[in-house]
Amino acid sequence: MCLLADGGVAAAARSREGSSAKDGFVPSALGTREHWDAVYERELQTFQEYGDTGEIWFGEESMNRLIKWMQKHKIPLDASVLDIGTGNGVFLVELVETWLSIIFGV
Repeated sequence: MCLLADGGVAAAARSREGSSAKDGFVPSALGTREHWDAVYERELQTFQEYGDTGEIWFGEESMNRLIKWMQKHKIPLDASVLDIGTGNGVFLVELVETWLSIIFGV
């Protein structure tokens, strides 16, 4: 059994109950809304209590590489950007501060 804070165990159990074994995949709590709601709630509490912006998965170097790539390929300033898996949104903040303004994070 996968042990996760803030109800992740229950979410994993519910996910497994509804799965079909015929496809050979075992569901993960990572695929549940409950898990990610708990993760984001913890990040929000940490930010409110300590001012910590949370995990930056790719780091500043990766963000800068992506922005340089976008500039090199002449992505228009009025282009829309959809950042899937945006996490805490730090990349979108960087895009707005750098040059883009039509951004969406999921």
